[in-house]
Amino acid sequence: MNRRAIRWAALGATVLMMAGCSSGPAPAPRSSAPFVLPSAAAALTPAVYMQLASSASLFAVRASELAAERARSGAVRSAAQSIVRDQTGVAAQLSFAGRRLELLPSAVLGSAEAAELDRLRASGDFDSDYRRAVAAALARALDAHQTFARSGPSPTLRPVAQMAAPVTRRNLDSLRR
Repeated sequence: MNRRAIRWAALGATVLMMAGCSSGPAPAPRSSAPFVLPSAAAALTPAVYMQLASSASLFAVRASELAAERARSGAVRSAAQSIVRDQTGVAAQLSFAGRRLELLPSAVLGSAEAAELDRLRASGDFDSDYRRAVAAALARALDAHQTFARSGPSPTLRPVAQMAAPVTRRNLDSLRR
């Protein structure tokens, strides 16, 4: 078993354990650590997909709003504007679909994302650090969207993942130019 699959299994076990301890319906998991996606053969649960995708979108939007103020490069500012527009749309679609499933995305960054945003605010090499941080978040989101679009168990969220994957790929490509 590869490291990625092992980490996914550990995350899944933790989520299941936490869900089993609750007396009501399980809320979407919240974690300060970034999620590690499963192998292509394993499906994401709707709650884990929602948390991962919405967290990445929120971080990308917040960091890109900061880039509008701090970026020195016109290319970085342009990419940031596209990311804000596109990931706000992805987040809106996640929220709309999540309402139907009682899986509302958080409007607050997790502690890891908030710390990364603070590092960006203090960065002496903002453009480079912004590209790195947002590319990492969007890469995780892209992997989640593609995995869920392929094998996600929710017919409500699967079309959102199918829509979000190419949008996120385009945003990721714009950062790498």
